[in-house]
Amino acid sequence: MSATARLILATLLFAMATAVTINSAVAHSLTPALLSEHSRPAVRVPEQPVAIVQEGKTFHNPKCTFLHGKPEMVSAQEAVRKGYTPCVRCMRQALSK
Repeated sequence: MSATARLILATLLFAMATAVTINSAVAHSLTPALLSEHSRPAVRVPEQPVAIVQEGKTFHNPKCTFLHGKPEMVSAQEAVRKGYTPCVRCMRQALSK
């Protein structure tokens, strides 16, 4: 392989690696940070309003018995944007594909 061919190949590999790094950084920055590192993010965002608690990390059905504290009603999209994850007991539909 000639020196020119090696230089072209190295340049192409570098450009591809840079593009992958930039794409993954952009994708990571668009994903909201989860409030809990142990929770799974919502696969499907519910259409109905959900209940969150300021000190909590999950969003709930307003009638969930595992909701502790003074609930605040928000859209599910807003809860996800704020980093809340679905309650595994009352929001199973948001966790399933």
